[in-house]
Amino acid sequence: MTALRLAARTPETATFLVLGAAATVWLALDGSAAAGGGLVLMLAIAVAIAGLPHGALDPWVARRAGLWRTRSGFAAFHVAYLALAAGVVIAWYWAPGASLAAFLVISAWHFSGDWRAHLPPLARAVAGAALLALPAWRWPDDVTTAFVLLSGSEGAAIASVLGAIAPWLAAGIAGAALLALRQSPWTAVELAAVASLALLLPPLVYFIVYFCALHSFRHLRLAATGAAPDARRRMAGVAALYTSLSLLAAAIAWPWLREAGTQAWSGDLLRLVFIGLAALTLPHMLVVMHAERKEAFAP
Repeated sequence: MTALRLAARTPETATFLVLGAAATVWLALDGSAAAGGGLVLMLAIAVAIAGLPHGALDPWVARRAGLWRTRSGFAAFHVAYLALAAGVVIAWYWAPGASLAAFLVISAWHFSGDWRAHLPPLARAVAGAALLALPAWRWPDDVTTAFVLLSGSEGAAIASVLGAIAPWLAAGIAGAALLALRQSPWTAVELAAVASLALLLPPLVYFIVYFCALHSFRHLRLAATGAAPDARRRMAGVAALYTSLSLLAAAIAWPWLREAGTQAWSGDLLRLVFIGLAALTLPHMLVVMHAERKEAFAP
């Protein structure tokens, strides 16, 4: 299968590779572009436009997977979803260090699902952990600063642990790429690119490229697989509606997620983005796991 046919089959991979290469060249030409509050604002905009919509499809995915069928089921689904999200925010307020650690573990497992079609569970888990740990190895100061904003001094310890285990995980993701090579060379290229960009790009730029161009795009493509044109238009409406509601919830939560005693809007915005994502990741992951068991996603 030619590269063009592969790109047509998995357009998120091509998008990820092109955007990653463009970001690498951009930063090579202007290293200061990845500094300051402008990058945090870029992160927030990218997550709002290209990241949130894939999770905003959860009500649609949940219905297709049989989690709700009736109006009462629809209401119960939303109550449970919101309760889980609110529980994460409350837990972060009372135990920020433990909440950050749990968020990283959950995210590693959830992101590993990007390769569930071509890797066994252990190799996927190593790849998911590596994509989060490698930035802490290459960019320890940047990761530590972000983690301290999210969870205080415990965040610095978590960043240190990630940096310490990252070399082993780097070997693990290289092994996962070799394992995938025979069955899916495109997956091997993708894993190699994930590892390379984690080392080449500053953490926030890397997160934008991976989360928005690969993870979110892949989820949207799989969710739309097999849907008729009319159904895809309804899906777009659902994604737009729930993305808007998520942004409204973020605006309401802003005063509670701000760091007391600081005046830096960029730090507050960073907290809002990642604690908000943490709140949505837990129920989103549970919906996706159920959908996978019910084969509501195409492999």
